[in-house]
Amino acid sequence: MRTVSFQGVQLTSGQRRRLAEQQQVRTSFINPVLAQQVEQTLKAVEARKEQGVKPERIWFVERQETGTICVAEWMGF
Repeated sequence: MRTVSFQGVQLTSGQRRRLAEQQQVRTSFINPVLAQQVEQTLKAVEARKEQGVKPERIWFVERQETGTICVAEWMGF
């Protein structure tokens, strides 16, 4: 792993302004309610993992077919 150090490097006024804008935008996009909900969800997931509970199945296969579908069957005839 490579470590990069920027000690002693000075930013230009444009770079400082851009960095300040990015930090301001980043804080304005983080909704405190959403951040709290995400944190609670992650804690709940970790608790379920520790208990050995399998995750909920959100997606499941309804049916699996092979071949070409008949247009008549697709239309319901």
